[in-house]
Parts: sequence; structure tokens; C-alpha cells
Amino acid sequence: MGRTAPPEVVLIFRGTHQVMSAEKNLKRAGVPMRLIPVPRRLTSDCGLAIRISHPDRDLARKVLSRARIIPRSVHILLDQEEYEEVPF
Repeated sequence: MGRTAPPEVVLIFRGTHQVMSAEKNLKRAGVPMRLIPVPRRLTSDCGLAIRISHPDRDLARKVLSRARIIPRSVHILLDQEEYEEVPF
């Protein structure tokens, strides 16, 4: 039986400018991340979100807090289509 991957965390921001600033700061700090379309299950807004792995969540929080970029919401992927909203 193979290992299961750590859960993914999706960060949703208030707008494209904030997403791009967050991406820049996370990349600069070496936090592995990926820009993704906002999952429809989370919001009907079209736009971009940032996906990180759960083990990188604390570092991402520190980096974004220092840059004063706070996500509108944070969600952990429980399975292929279910998310749980969690505090930043």
C-alpha cells in the first residue's frame, strides 16, 4: 500500500493583485506552490487561487503575514471534491 500524499491547502484571495503579490512572496521564500483556478465548490467567483501542501502551511502563513497579505479564506482538500474551511 502506497503512502498518501499530504493534504493540499487552497488559499483564496480578494483579487488578482493580491494573488500575484502572494505568489511573488511565496516563491521568493522558497515555498512550493501552484497557481490554480479557484475551485467552483469554494466560490462562484472566477479567478486564481494558490495551492500549497499542508506541511508548507506554517511557512506560507509566516511569509504572507510578514507581507501583510491575508487570504480571504483557506481550505483543506479532504478528498477529490470536498473541502474544509480552516483558519489562516
